[in-house]
Amino acid sequence: MKWIAFPDERLQVCGLPWVKETMPDLWRFPRRVAGTLPKAVQVLMRFPTGARIRFASNTSQLRIRFDAVGHRPMGHMSPIGSRGLDVYVNGVYWSSVTVAREGAAEAMFFHGADRSPKEMTIYLPIFQELRVAAIGVDDDAELKPPPPFALKRPVVFYGSSIAQGACACRPGMTCEAILARKLNLDFVNLGFSGSGKAEPEVVALVAAIDACGYVLDLGKSFRMQPAAVYAAMLAKIRKAHPDAPMICVTPIFSTRELYSADYKALSRHVRTVMGRAAASRIEAGDRKVVLVEGLDLLGPADADAFQEGVHPTDLGFARIAERLEPALRKLLLPRAD
Repeated sequence: MKWIAFPDERLQVCGLPWVKETMPDLWRFPRRVAGTLPKAVQVLMRFPTGARIRFASNTSQLRIRFDAVGHRPMGHMSPIGSRGLDVYVNGVYWSSVTVAREGAAEAMFFHGADRSPKEMTIYLPIFQELRVAAIGVDDDAELKPPPPFALKRPVVFYGSSIAQGACACRPGMTCEAILARKLNLDFVNLGFSGSGKAEPEVVALVAAIDACGYVLDLGKSFRMQPAAVYAAMLAKIRKAHPDAPMICVTPIFSTRELYSADYKALSRHVRTVMGRAAASRIEAGDRKVVLVEGLDLLGPADADAFQEGVHPTDLGFARIAERLEPALRKLLLPRAD
């Protein structure tokens, strides 16, 4: 076999807008602004959530060398698979690699496959910082560019733990990953667990990405802030991108609402202020803003789709993706890019 040192022009990196600046680190925000961001975001931006390595090859085997930088499990939100890597071949899940410890490692995704041309997508971890050193393929394997996405620009998802994919069993099972495969779209995951607060310095970076659309799913980590904070975020993105669709998603249901009066009150508040801010823009004539009620994506009838009363399981993420897909398809795919 042969090893392709990473990065390489034959290996397309997706989901990391500032990757050329951050290499060898696979950070979601640029290094130059890291110190100016909220402390939680400074840590979480180091996890390559949503990042993918894509290429086409006729190899019969696929291996990877990587260096796990630290090993900081996020408790129940990061099952071991979410700290590993997935490979999808021709859009179908094949296997995963586990990050078992800190430091350098070599692992095999698969071997013994036929030599037909294949489209490879390697999903990087949700909750594990790492550096990729090389990709291993057959010594005589060809490497070619992967097929193009339906649109040239990615969809940007900004939000909190649910947007990041907390409690997904592995990186290919986040809502964004499922949606992107369904719609053949590129995406950037800017979910930061517990930190979907629309801070100006974070929103400025969200707005700096040239995207085909923005899905804003801040969840209940928005806390008891007023509608003006959410409205300011919408105004900032709209100023930077006058024609980009913005899908405003209010918080999904949580079974914790069934027994915690305080949590139910928080949920009601966040849904109200987000809905009010989005409705205000729509009423003012912004036709590219769409309000999606989270309770329509995952509601009380979906109680079995939760991990611990707050975060969805893979079942929950699959249902969210299925129910959010029509809105994205209608808004984005008819567009000429």
